[in-house]
Amino acid sequence: MIVTTASASAAVIIGPNGERVRLRCLARRSMLASACETFDHLRLSPGAHHALPGRPDGETVLFVVRGSLLVGQTADEPDHLAVDGDLLLATRGRSLRLEAGPLGAEVLCLALDAPRRTAATRQSLARRRAERRSRP
Repeated sequence: MIVTTASASAAVIIGPNGERVRLRCLARRSMLASACETFDHLRLSPGAHHALPGRPDGETVLFVVRGSLLVGQTADEPDHLAVDGDLLLATRGRSLRLEAGPLGAEVLCLALDAPRRTAATRQSLARRRAERRSRP
């Protein structure tokens, strides 16, 4: 068993206007036998900005524990306002821009490896779909 506590060390990123993002990794791939790449705990000071890079083979899940957060994916898409208790699922491979609200934000961030489908898996799925369609 691996136990991570609130007293574990954290990285603090200081923005150009003094805003702060406190980032603490709760788990990494080598600690987990799953598709989880990282599990991070972020605390953003009021107005702080933070970027989460996207990976073509990965997906990101955000859970807002406290506060509010503007989350954007691309410049041409509107930002989404997330508040306490909201869960956001990012599109595969898309980077995310985070901006904390006026009281800051506390966020859990889970980065996952997206399942890879081999040709055999795709053929098996296609066979199962065809069988379901042919049922009376």
